[in-house]
Amino acid sequence: MHSQRDLSQYVLNPDELREKKKELLRLGGTRDQIVKALKSAILKPDQREQFKKALSLYDTKIRKLRDQLIASDLLGNLNPDEVNIPTHYQDRKR
Repeated sequence: MHSQRDLSQYVLNPDELREKKKELLRLGGTRDQIVKALKSAILKPDQREQFKKALSLYDTKIRKLRDQLIASDLLGNLNPDEVNIPTHYQDRKR
């Protein structure tokens, strides 16, 4: 079991970090193409609806990946010895 102060389990290793960044760039490019296609006047209504659904899914994936990268960066720069999380009165042992 990991200790409470072991933050290294949440930090991505360099290979994972590189893959996540590539994935973020790929998803961003695809999202941009969908937005560009939605601006087109020749889309049929059912195609437009599919693109709108896909756009929200891509936004969710991009947001999740971006949050993972930011969290990994922040936790990688954090010194576990300097972290002081006070215990709440409801967290006491009974």
